[in-house]
Amino acid sequence: MTERAPWSTRQKMLVVAPDESVGEQLGRCFVDAGYQVSRYRDPRKLDELAAEEHPDLILVDLKGMGDEEQEAVVSACSQGRAPVPTLVLARNGDSMTGSMRGGCCLDWMSEDTPSEKLLTRVRAMLRVASDAGERGSGKRDNLTKVYNRRYFDERLEMEIERARRYSRKVSCVMVDIDNFKEVNSRHGHQAGDDILKILADVLLSNTRSSDVVARYGGEEFIVIIPESTGTEAAILAERVRSVFEGCSDCLGGGGAVTVSCGVATYPDHASDSATLLRMADSAVYRAKSDGCNQCVVAFSDTEGGFDVGGVTAGKILLVEDDDYDRCVASLVLRASGYEVVEAREAGTGVTLAESEHPDLVIIDLQIQGMSGLEAARQISQIDGMQNIPVVALTTADVSGRLEELARVGCRGYITKPIDTNMLASQVELYLEE
Repeated sequence: MTERAPWSTRQKMLVVAPDESVGEQLGRCFVDAGYQVSRYRDPRKLDELAAEEHPDLILVDLKGMGDEEQEAVVSACSQGRAPVPTLVLARNGDSMTGSMRGGCCLDWMSEDTPSEKLLTRVRAMLRVASDAGERGSGKRDNLTKVYNRRYFDERLEMEIERARRYSRKVSCVMVDIDNFKEVNSRHGHQAGDDILKILADVLLSNTRSSDVVARYGGEEFIVIIPESTGTEAAILAERVRSVFEGCSDCLGGGGAVTVSCGVATYPDHASDSATLLRMADSAVYRAKSDGCNQCVVAFSDTEGGFDVGGVTAGKILLVEDDDYDRCVASLVLRASGYEVVEAREAGTGVTLAESEHPDLVIIDLQIQGMSGLEAARQISQIDGMQNIPVVALTTADVSGRLEELARVGCRGYITKPIDTNMLASQVELYLEE
């Protein structure tokens, strides 16, 4: 039987699961994610099914299979007879460590893996497989399947030369796992390897096909992002940091593992590859020195951020309880020369408005604690704040509630998801009123 997504898809999954309920659940997961799915229950002719369906990836769930069926599947996968990337869901896959054999990418995951982690691994495997010219060429790290250091060095020189020739930018994001030695010491090297693979999956599934993801060394990864400004690279880095933190809670009570990211851009921060890497590494060092689990953009000619002529454009109080939205908005505004003061709760935002005297306040209407409207009202009544613009941040179009916003002191609103290309200009308009 075949299930199809209700829109055009480019990639097709072949799901083989003897257990009907498991197969249906997996099929629905992939359909909802935008893939086309063909689903079968009989695993005995895996190679024939692959030849008939022409899938981009095969997923086999061993649950409900007898010993002979499991052995046949493992044999077909490990010997590379299935001609496409194959992911096996098993209760114990210690004997099926990810490998590249005969052009076939083979990997395994626990059968109780949450759907989002499963999709992250699938996207990563498809990303590796799509680069057909690099299969078996020795340009990939054996454990994580991202590019190795030697290939990264070659590509970085090429991308900088291209950027120099056409007067364009190229950014690097260095990603370092926080306290990785402690993870290995406390949970063992297998847990450390699992964390490295999870980070590789997150990087591969959250970057563009034109970006180069590589293992720089040990627990460090690096991404080359052509045609990218420092702000754009910082937004990508923040997305990776946030997604990885949500995916890395696999240590059994040890909590989530985090990463620190450093961003550097040619020619803003460096004029050659060696200096660009030093700047990215320096930014990682500052992120770790400031407490880890954050993204830092390399300094340019001025201490504290991007070169904006040595003049701070103004101070903005950002009150937002969603970590991702707050960090993205903060990165964009800081890159535009603003000083940003952040608050996660409405009450804290009111207190900071009174003590920091910002030039503009941006507050989420759905903030934790008191309502955003009430917080805006209290901020607008603080002595000296009556003429300071307060702007609502909202997931919905509230054009029909402008009078209500005006009554609590809001000058206008900005909708989410935040348009990073428009945020700075929107803020500038409110400051000029």
